[in-house]
Amino acid sequence: MTMIRATRLVLVAASTILAMLWGCSDPPAPKSVNVTPARDVPPLLRGTVGSEVTFLGIEPVLVSGYGLVVGLSGTGGDVLPDNIAATMEREMGLMGIGKAGEYAGTPLNGKTPRQLLRDPNVAVVLVQAAIPPGSPQGARFDIYVRAINASNLEGGTLWTTDLRIGDANAFGQVQARAIAKARGPIFINPFADPGKEDNGITKTSGRVLDGGYVTNPLEIELVLNAGSFQRVRSMVSAINSRFPEGPGDPGPTSRARQGPDVQSGAGGSLVLRVPARYRRTAAEFLQLVRHVQIDQSAPEQYARRYVEGVKAEPFMADDTAWGLEALGQKAVPFARELYEYGELAPRMAGLRAGSRLNDPRAAGPLKELAKSGDGVVRTKAIELLGEIEAGPTVDEALQELLRSPELIVRVAAYEALVKRSERVQYLRLARAQRENPDPNGPRFSPTALEMLASSTFSGASMQGIERRLVEDKFLLDVVPFGDPLIYITQQGRPRIVLFGVNPTLARPAVVSAWEDRLMIVTEAGDDEVRLYYRPLNADKPITMHGKGKARLSELVTFLARKGEQDAPRVGLSLSYSEVVGVLYAAFKEGATEALFTTETDRLKAQLLAATSVAVPDRPETEADRELVPLKRPAVMQPQTTPKPDSPGKPEIVPILPPTDKKDPK
Repeated sequence: MTMIRATRLVLVAASTILAMLWGCSDPPAPKSVNVTPARDVPPLLRGTVGSEVTFLGIEPVLVSGYGLVVGLSGTGGDVLPDNIAATMEREMGLMGIGKAGEYAGTPLNGKTPRQLLRDPNVAVVLVQAAIPPGSPQGARFDIYVRAINASNLEGGTLWTTDLRIGDANAFGQVQARAIAKARGPIFINPFADPGKEDNGITKTSGRVLDGGYVTNPLEIELVLNAGSFQRVRSMVSAINSRFPEGPGDPGPTSRARQGPDVQSGAGGSLVLRVPARYRRTAAEFLQLVRHVQIDQSAPEQYARRYVEGVKAEPFMADDTAWGLEALGQKAVPFARELYEYGELAPRMAGLRAGSRLNDPRAAGPLKELAKSGDGVVRTKAIELLGEIEAGPTVDEALQELLRSPELIVRVAAYEALVKRSERVQYLRLARAQRENPDPNGPRFSPTALEMLASSTFSGASMQGIERRLVEDKFLLDVVPFGDPLIYITQQGRPRIVLFGVNPTLARPAVVSAWEDRLMIVTEAGDDEVRLYYRPLNADKPITMHGKGKARLSELVTFLARKGEQDAPRVGLSLSYSEVVGVLYAAFKEGATEALFTTETDRLKAQLLAATSVAVPDRPETEADRELVPLKRPAVMQPQTTPKPDSPGKPEIVPILPPTDKKDPK
């Protein structure tokens, strides 16, 4: 009892002392903590990364710079503003121009930077681009160029140019961070005469297709709306589990950002890096990250929730497809439940997830939709067939679709077959490199292997498409299926696609282009082609007779191949846009049975199909299916005088600099 009594006295004394101390000092002020409430999201998406974070750094980034174009035909070398001239002289000095022997054997040898800027075959251009959000190192994109001291950029090639964030700044101004480079041949409107102004079409601007590449990517940051360092670590673990580090990746996909906000426990952020395998599909990767479930313990339960949720709420089909794909292979059995579902939106969600997760069972329903679907549903099914590895029956189905009379169907089938061909070629090259017994043999990075795989493949493959890289200028794809058709791409890597079995020039025929500076003549019953070409500012024209050039594939190669002064029969050294202009002239004058269409026409046709096809919500039986009149987009037909309602002259897809930015004076 004595011990208990003593303990009580000690406690009472301690309490009294604490009370006295408290009364003698001010109480501590409460700390205010700003905690952003969690974003209001549909119940189906709760627990995903996107429901708890804000993405920073995923907007397109404007980059620009001043570049040098060489290889013009006397249309450059005009007066430059002093500040831009000083900028270019400094850049060329750093590149070694003007040093003895640095450029021996080239037209630049012995010229100072100032002399080069006054060369009529050289021009300075403003280079601009919008880098897609999240683009990783090595990602490619199109470039816009505008001449500053030239009247025509046809035939020019952009030298390697640094691209910096924001507007282009001259020497002496603050220079922003360089995050990309650009180079390559310039593509101007191919349906105009390179030697003169044509109906207001400018020759002083153009594009370098796929000519930009990221060298120093910007980080993507994911900031928690409300959370803690523990939540950040859970997100990092979930993302890295779904997207493990692969070949060509410099590190893990995500990592926690160290900083006061994380250490304080009042929030947090993580840094995201786009994996190399998503180099060309960064936007898709970001969508998958948004839909990654932070809790990785029960993927089957989340898959079941997605499937049941989309059945009850079909408008959630897009999120359901991303969510199932983000769960990975364990979601495949659940996605299969939607493959034959009666309602179209949930069915397409399941098929999209299944095909992108490479489930062979998705191939059958997709082939049915590709064969009998309507509008965008049909083309989407064809696109998904290009994603899936389900054996040669998929290739056969796509080859049959190449014979369709509809433009968008033929082009979609071609694109799907090309994707399959590139994948097969990549796997073949990667396997050959892996099994090469020579330790000193060549070793290519995944990026280099991808470029090799997409540059050439044999027509003897199951896909049946032959591809050639023509003079490093463009790809020539030969697609021996269906009626003759010439298809021209105007974005990304430049391609000329020839549909049909050996499409040729008509015999007899006369093709005239650019005010008769180029003429092609064929005679009835003769495979020989007579050609006359007078280059701009040339001393004498080129004339030749050749066998086999009536075949469009051989004609295209001859037009682009580099010719020598003493051997003009080798080729005419035309640019991609000039070759396209010749093919268009042949089509316009009825000198080939092949029809002619461009990427612009395909995009317009897709838009027409999307707006003119109505899909019933729940087609229970064939009798219940609503009959919807569908206006099928037609391929361009030769016309002497275009009618107001008919397809007219092909157009180049415009890529213009931002309207809210002022051009430098």
